[in-house]
Amino acid sequence: MSFAIIVFVSLILQCAAVYYSFRLIILTGHTRAWLLLSVGIATMAVRRFITLVTLLSAPATHRVVDYSFEIIGVFGSAMMLVGVISIKPIFKMIKNAEEEQRALAESLQEALNNVKILKGMLPICANCKKIRDDGGYWQQIETYISNNSDTQFSHGICPDCVRKLYPEYSEAILKNLTK
Repeated sequence: MSFAIIVFVSLILQCAAVYYSFRLIILTGHTRAWLLLSVGIATMAVRRFITLVTLLSAPATHRVVDYSFEIIGVFGSAMMLVGVISIKPIFKMIKNAEEEQRALAESLQEALNNVKILKGMLPICANCKKIRDDGGYWQQIETYISNNSDTQFSHGICPDCVRKLYPEYSEAILKNLTK
């Protein structure tokens, strides 16, 4: 009878391995690979079931008992179950990493959509340097660029304009700037 228990335990382990390998189809999305593995393990379970039925239906005088063969079968069944169960966390990590990557890609795409880039032609006044916006209104160049990009301005006067605007003080001003 202990021989039948060994075969029964092996059968239960293989059925559990089939169950968990079918569950991995849902987790991984790799239907064909896990279906083939599940069918392969299920076929071995059917073989174990046939062995168990044959063992229980045969008269006690005709039973051939090979414990080593069945112990190896139990060990193999246990390894199948442990292998299928222990691979699940790896696939969960992969799935989580894929979801994180997808979320980061969406976040990056959203950030790219919010980036303001000035390109194309800008209508600018030749005299005062105001820019005409899409609504037809004229704005200071600083205002237009600040509203349409992430640029901030600080003001100063270039040497040519210092000479033009302050001719009598220009040399002293320019001399102080170079120190």
